[in-house]
Amino acid sequence: MSTSFLLYGAYGFVGEPTARMAVAQGLRPVLAGRNAAKVERLATELGLPYHVFDLDDARALDRALNEVPAVLHCAGPYMHTADAMVEGCLRTGTHYMDITGEIPVFQAIAARDAAAKACGVMLLPGVGFDVVPTDCLALYLKQRLPSATQLQLAFQIRGPAGLPPGTQRTAIELLPYGDKVRRHGQLVAPESPGQRREVDFGTGPVTVTQLTWGDVFTAYFSTGIPNIEVYTVLPRAMRRGMALMRRMRPLFKLPFMRALAQRAVGEGSTAEERGRSTAHVWGQVRDELGATATARLHGPEATVVWTAGAALTAMRHVLNDDVHPGYQTPARAYGADFVLEVEGVVREDVEG
Repeated sequence: MSTSFLLYGAYGFVGEPTARMAVAQGLRPVLAGRNAAKVERLATELGLPYHVFDLDDARALDRALNEVPAVLHCAGPYMHTADAMVEGCLRTGTHYMDITGEIPVFQAIAARDAAAKACGVMLLPGVGFDVVPTDCLALYLKQRLPSATQLQLAFQIRGPAGLPPGTQRTAIELLPYGDKVRRHGQLVAPESPGQRREVDFGTGPVTVTQLTWGDVFTAYFSTGIPNIEVYTVLPRAMRRGMALMRRMRPLFKLPFMRALAQRAVGEGSTAEERGRSTAHVWGQVRDELGATATARLHGPEATVVWTAGAALTAMRHVLNDDVHPGYQTPARAYGADFVLEVEGVVREDVEG
């Protein structure tokens, strides 16, 4: 098995822990990014090769990609960076993975399916917490109830760890995109934005709020289920903030408004806070006769630990030549049990 791959955005909030985890697992990523000082510092500390280049430099990008069988792209927001990396992968025959959860990016990459198949390249976005756990749980539930026509997913983060800065910035960039659910196979605006329901993640019912999550796009490819919604646990203040932003959405089409909002982005959690946090995923499918199947996943902190673990698990598959050319979702490429390969993740069926 090859142990080398390109890790672009290696010094970022998620990229650096991913680089460290990769080395601990015996992998030897080639680190890359735009900031020479940051890339060199981390590469020197970890004893790894590195490249410094901007994604606009196609020649430098191709040189780096030609050295490796695959890239793990960790520099977002991906709506601004994925296209250049995907095109580079298609030019050089390099397998592509990223940790995005951005539906417009999933749409754009899926549109490159035929081109990727023509050159034998796998395009596998979303190998982080969004969307590996939810995608694999969705397929598992579909296998339990093949007649399912409705899918609801939800997740809860317990502990002090917050959202990474990159995720916060991405959420701001996506504000003009609007809320999305899937109805009869189509992406549409929800009937009642911010809808709430009760979900039991294993410690009793809690209130979850509907949000736009990557599975609204990807789970349809993985399962064929035509009606999909995703929910999460949100503090009351955040629910109010989301409602306010919906009313202000037209203003966020203006770049200066998004730039203003970016100033409020926090620094993210510490390693100690992530060590005291866990993530929990719930899913339920229903068919036209009212039959249901429900299951849960439990695992480590979501946005860094689970994300890095899932991404590197996917990378090991690729480095072992377990590839499927064209656009893929994690569950479609590696099955419903793929998420259980990530350290610390367990699954349970829920009766009733």
